[in-house]
Amino acid sequence: MIEKEGFSIKKSYLVSLFFAMLLLLINNSYLFPTFYNELVIYLSLILGVNLIAVTLLSNAAYYHSRIRIDTIYIAISTYLFTLMVNLLGALMWLLIFNFENWQIMSLILSMGKLYFVFGIATIEFQRRIPGWFTSFPKLSVMGVGYLVFEIIMIRLSLSGVFDLNTLMFLINGGAVICLVIICYDYILRHDVVNQYAYLFAFTTMLVGQMLLTLMPLSITMQIQSLILFGFGFSYYYFYLNQSNLLIPYEAQQRLQTQFNLYAVNLKKIIDKKTYQMREVNQKFIDELDYAKMIQQSLLPKGKVQYRDSVFISEFFPCERLSGDFFDHYRVDEDNVAFYLMDVSGHGIPAALVTMFSGNHLRSNDKNLQRYFGLKPDQVLTQFYNEFNKMNFPDEMHMVLIYATMNLSTKMLTYCSAGLNCSPIRLKKNGKIELLDKSEGFPICKLLDEVEVEFKSERIKLDKGDRLLFFTDGLIDSKKNNTYHYDELIELLQTHQHYSMEALNALIVERIKPFKHELNDDITYILLEV
Repeated sequence: MIEKEGFSIKKSYLVSLFFAMLLLLINNSYLFPTFYNELVIYLSLILGVNLIAVTLLSNAAYYHSRIRIDTIYIAISTYLFTLMVNLLGALMWLLIFNFENWQIMSLILSMGKLYFVFGIATIEFQRRIPGWFTSFPKLSVMGVGYLVFEIIMIRLSLSGVFDLNTLMFLINGGAVICLVIICYDYILRHDVVNQYAYLFAFTTMLVGQMLLTLMPLSITMQIQSLILFGFGFSYYYFYLNQSNLLIPYEAQQRLQTQFNLYAVNLKKIIDKKTYQMREVNQKFIDELDYAKMIQQSLLPKGKVQYRDSVFISEFFPCERLSGDFFDHYRVDEDNVAFYLMDVSGHGIPAALVTMFSGNHLRSNDKNLQRYFGLKPDQVLTQFYNEFNKMNFPDEMHMVLIYATMNLSTKMLTYCSAGLNCSPIRLKKNGKIELLDKSEGFPICKLLDEVEVEFKSERIKLDKGDRLLFFTDGLIDSKKNNTYHYDELIELLQTHQHYSMEALNALIVERIKPFKHELNDDITYILLEV
């Protein structure tokens, strides 16, 4: 099979060689004598054919670079484009001046071909300078510079500064040398796709250039050379497309069919997996909503009254499950206990810790509840020890405040475990007092490293006093767009004459627009004695 394919390639070269020789024979025997009196038209047609071939080849080389098979083809496309400008210039010169200053038209053609073959011959050198010969803008500047240089050379030749015969010999001889380098150094020494096809194309150009070198100012040789160059350009264009750009139609159709089938199957798989993920996600959301309902069912009602003391509380989690928790309950007939906590983090882990904490802070044993409930410092000490017995992660911690109030004497006893926002007392006379005397240690896993002591503080409340216990989410204006600490105090003082319900509604009004955008839980207890 390989031998047969090799024979087929050699056969194509022989046919092409025969065809090239036939073109030269027809030109010498029939076309040139026939159009001898109309050489301008005949030569214009040959220049036009070359111009079309070079234009197609330049476009193919540029497209070849765009699909990034080999970016050096940007340089090849630029050289071809400059040659195309030269061919067009020679054609315009011929149509305007006929055969007057024929030598200048030959000079234009020779310089264009030299620039092209010199660029191809030095292609390996250009590969070693990345970013210059593969940059279209930079190559465009080089091309424009070359054309300016060429115009200067033509001008000097017209002025008689250069001996035109010598100049033409040097230019054409240089082109021959470059073509020899292309054929025997670049193509034969490197693994180039269809290298023998390209060798044939450039060899055809070499023969045409050698003919022109021998008789540079002969119209006959110029025509012969242009015919061979046009044949070489066409051959180069055909194999450049065949080997690199043209995908056979049937193969393309097969690839398209396979791709469409793959796309359909992939869509089915993605749709199935998406549906499964949605089901799992919805199930998870439903379970979170159920857990949210359980957690919030453990919280006290929004408004509870113990004798003449009123508790109003609000709870705004930033996720379905919260790390904030609170509770208030009777210890006995005369005493009420309440606490407010803020567990580190949010979501499920924090919510689970609040469940544990609430269970330990409010014992179901009435004797223990009375014994510890009236002594907030002992409650927190016992809770701290229990917390350290659990296998919670070392980074898990919380801050809280625990307090008891005697409904008869209005004596409030409180103890803080690192709560970072002091409760606010608004006296009946409008003055503000912060409950910041107790500064306990946060509840964390440091029992073996830190000796912790909780101390309770007592304060006598007056009839009509209001107290606000809250977590830091209420005054974190950066995370939650809520209050600053001073702004919250001003709100309490300014609206002191409001009822508890109206004051609470005013605070909630500020939070509600952002309750679905919170980045931290907000919890507070508003107490009036």
